[in-house]
Amino acid sequence: MTTIHEFLAENVVAESFHKKSLLEKYWDEPWGCSNAVGRIKHVLVHRPGDEMKELRNARYEEEVGAFVLRDREGNIRAYSLTDEPPDVEKMQAEHHHLTEALRKAGCEVIDVGGNGFLNQLFMRDSGMVIPGGIVLSRFALDMRYGETKLALQTVANLGMPVLGMIQGDGFVEGGSFTVLNKHTAIVGRSIRVNDDGIAQLREILAWQGMDLMVVDIPACLIHLDEAFILLDVDKALMDPTLLPHWFIHEMQARGIEMISIHPSDPPMVNNCLTVAPGKVVFSATGERTMERLVNRGIDVIPVDVTEINKMGGGIHCSTLELNREDVPALE
Repeated sequence: MTTIHEFLAENVVAESFHKKSLLEKYWDEPWGCSNAVGRIKHVLVHRPGDEMKELRNARYEEEVGAFVLRDREGNIRAYSLTDEPPDVEKMQAEHHHLTEALRKAGCEVIDVGGNGFLNQLFMRDSGMVIPGGIVLSRFALDMRYGETKLALQTVANLGMPVLGMIQGDGFVEGGSFTVLNKHTAIVGRSIRVNDDGIAQLREILAWQGMDLMVVDIPACLIHLDEAFILLDVDKALMDPTLLPHWFIHEMQARGIEMISIHPSDPPMVNNCLTVAPGKVVFSATGERTMERLVNRGIDVIPVDVTEINKMGGGIHCSTLELNREDVPALE
């Protein structure tokens, strides 16, 4: 006689958690990213609000070359890479134009809302989106520590699976992470991404059948997206002065053309967002680099983010895509 448990064994789930058909059936959406170039469906942002006006109380600190806001105990709450407060109204207008460009590109833009965290503008750092869901970051800096909770609340309300969270003594921030393909992800080790965090991330990725490639980035950077962004399955934009030669050669060996930014363009032009294969939202100040990209068949959507740049980030930093379409990827 067959027991009920043996009988029900034929109903055991055979597919992995991140199987898109399962996600669509039980989680309403095919959440997650198996690549960094497929067409984006949902993207998180945070419009800079009135909290940014607190920077008017900051002071220029010559030893670091930045406009620094401190609390009453002297702890840093925010900074601006200028010698005067940024123009909040201009920053908000730039952010509006960015989100409009994303919508025109077919993205559903979701604002996490909330206020109080002056760097929440840079949503990218809140998590690492992988096949099937999101891994929440643990921020290295106290001034950003509470942002993870707001990201969690937002993705939970959307019904997106949370596949893990960096904890313990680990630090990983999303700006230093990218998915290369369904088998491989890349993380940049820096002052904001430590070995403990990398070990945790590696284990979570292993559950998805993915390997993790670790790239050491120079002390002048905090995140990998300041030096490397995938544009298509076979193209990437890079700053060759900020990447180790072995990594550039590894990407080339995988069939990826490594396109260099133009050295005459201003900083942070590399910090762009690919919204579909070969289609990128790009800083309008990077005119020479944009010309290089167009000549290589990349569709470029220019957006002015000069005021946002003053806060230390760019277009990629300001966005966190929650799902991308699959694309044939080079293995």
